[in-house]
Amino acid sequence: MKNNFVYKGAICELLKINFKNPLVFCGKKSFEKIKPIVEKYLKDPTFYNDFSTNPKIEDIEKAILMFNNNLNFDIIIAIGGGSVIDFAKIFKFKNKLNLKLVAIPTTSGTGSEVTQFAVYYENGIKKSLDSPLILPDISIADSQFVENNPKYLKATTALDAYSQAIESYFATKSTEESRQYAIEAIKLCRDNIVKYVNSSDEEYSRNMMLASNLAGRAINISRTTIAHAMSYAITTKYGLPHGHAVALNIARLMEYNKKIDTETLNDPRGVDFVKERMKEIYSLIGISNAFEYFSNLFEQIGIKQINYEIDYIDSERLGNNPRKLLIDKF
Repeated sequence: MKNNFVYKGAICELLKINFKNPLVFCGKKSFEKIKPIVEKYLKDPTFYNDFSTNPKIEDIEKAILMFNNNLNFDIIIAIGGGSVIDFAKIFKFKNKLNLKLVAIPTTSGTGSEVTQFAVYYENGIKKSLDSPLILPDISIADSQFVENNPKYLKATTALDAYSQAIESYFATKSTEESRQYAIEAIKLCRDNIVKYVNSSDEEYSRNMMLASNLAGRAINISRTTIAHAMSYAITTKYGLPHGHAVALNIARLMEYNKKIDTETLNDPRGVDFVKERMKEIYSLIGISNAFEYFSNLFEQIGIKQINYEIDYIDSERLGNNPRKLLIDKF
């Protein structure tokens, strides 16, 4: 992806963009601590943050009505976590705006700054928008914005990146390119996630920001699978952040996919192909049992395991898992 900047201090890339009247979507409390830094690079911004953590369609419609008679903005800038960036994407799409979109993540997890899809909720049900029209024109991943995030936020977003990379690697839509992105993301998560969550060290923050970005680039090609398909119902029912909800499923999914056979095969490349990809993932992480690994990881980064039931599954992702979902065996 062109115009994808990942380094500490990358916010300065805003100076290279020609704009005069930016509409800036941002978080609420989370934005306050970085606002002084951001404002150095913006002239006369209009800030907007009147929407839910998990954006609802009514939030988007409200923003569209508010700005309907004032579309003199020459650029849209989204500064925040995945929900903020998703909100900006959907706002642009629904309003049919031909404006550049700049995405500046403030968490190391969703990779939304480099993907062409967004999530919102309608009547409590997760909806997805997938279109090249909402792929950000410029992504600026500045690791200084994640160094001092709260521990739980670090943990849940980092687990989202880890899960994305793993799912992308064995997805039926995976390619050589997407798997290469996923490999690099998995390695970075493996080596940095615990230290990133438990410290404010610049190196680990920078590495996890890169891991998130690479995982986002991977799933932009391959999309995600069952762990994400189940996560949205968990988030809705139990109020857990997306990354926490996804991670509750990832070990089970890895062990489940290891048992693939011809009767449960989804991937046209064959059983042997899938088995080889699963072996490679376990080898990359350096484990033999995903349950043991993630249980230990959760303990190290302060994530609680919970028993959960789900009311619905996002079926569009089921076919992207290499093994068909058999609920009684999952």
